[in-house]
Amino acid sequence: MVTEVDAIAPGYVRTRAEIRRVFGGSTQGGICPSIEKRSVNLYSDPAVGELNGYYDGWLAEDDELGPTFEYTGAGKSGNQTFAGAAGTGNRAILRHAEQGRTLRVFTQVGQLPNSGTKTHRYLGEFTLDALEPYVWRRVHGEDRKERDVIVFRLRPDGEIQQAPKNLVPRAEKTTSELVTFEVVTAATLQSDPATTGILPASKKRRNKSSTLRKAAENAATSGSFVVSEAFNKKMSLRSSAAAHIAVRRKAELTRTYMAYLRSVGRTTGAFQIKVKGLTSTLRTDLYDATEHVLYETKGSSAREDVRMALGQILDYSRYVRTEEHPEPPKRVILLPAEPDLDMFDLCQSCGVEIVYRSENGSFIGESVPAD
Repeated sequence: MVTEVDAIAPGYVRTRAEIRRVFGGSTQGGICPSIEKRSVNLYSDPAVGELNGYYDGWLAEDDELGPTFEYTGAGKSGNQTFAGAAGTGNRAILRHAEQGRTLRVFTQVGQLPNSGTKTHRYLGEFTLDALEPYVWRRVHGEDRKERDVIVFRLRPDGEIQQAPKNLVPRAEKTTSELVTFEVVTAATLQSDPATTGILPASKKRRNKSSTLRKAAENAATSGSFVVSEAFNKKMSLRSSAAAHIAVRRKAELTRTYMAYLRSVGRTTGAFQIKVKGLTSTLRTDLYDATEHVLYETKGSSAREDVRMALGQILDYSRYVRTEEHPEPPKRVILLPAEPDLDMFDLCQSCGVEIVYRSENGSFIGESVPAD
């Protein structure tokens, strides 16, 4: 039973022992699940995070859904994962909704007088962002070695405590680097992940073939090249069905086309871009590193989605450069079906191509490589 003395509301400062008495979980570690209290307690310590190459906190740029709090997953060295014992805490966050647990965030603010006991401010209850629950980031760890971390995107679920000092620092300049890594997708944790595999070729495919070259080696770039990561299809119990369907279609479309590109010898990934003055990180959908082609994928071919994709790819393509390809990339919008005819004219007028999936499952478009 929680008494008035024990109650913890957003903004309250407490020790971990006091927090444990109310919300359960361990008094050590960053991600502390509690079965009894049906809670997953997330502790953020800026001093520790900076040493390990990342920042937890609020993004200064709100979107149409409101504020976003970024929280980096568990694992202080090497690549983070959702798999095995090392991924236990990360899985607890990812599955919090389906397991009926509440995400609660606490930030370290000081210490008790004459004691080494740290104190933490309670920010409130959160849930994972329905459309993009997490992203992969490349950071430099405490040992200065590069590693891949999971950054969860948390949305407030009720009353919260927001303070300027909890903002993610703005980028001082536009920086980027080329990286590759092995991804453990959220789909591997589900019993019915979206289908992946090689796309069967159609004899009637209308496309212009391009000469395949040896896959490009990793090199310094003007963007951060990362292996494309599919979205988790079960993200929040309160997400709208329409949003889930669109995201699932986008994820399946991206994975299927990526598998096809790889089957014909292309090196694929995505660009991760930090822009001067922003706290958020831009991230593209798919990139063909062999032929320097940037793709923006949508789960719908509706006019509004094509127009949104057009704006996004024009924005992102400004930063997509490599040592091997210092020129602007070819820009392509990837769609699940043929859009209205005038959308081809609109995109062509902006120097952007369209690739879409036909009814028989083949992809149609000038940029589709011959198998």
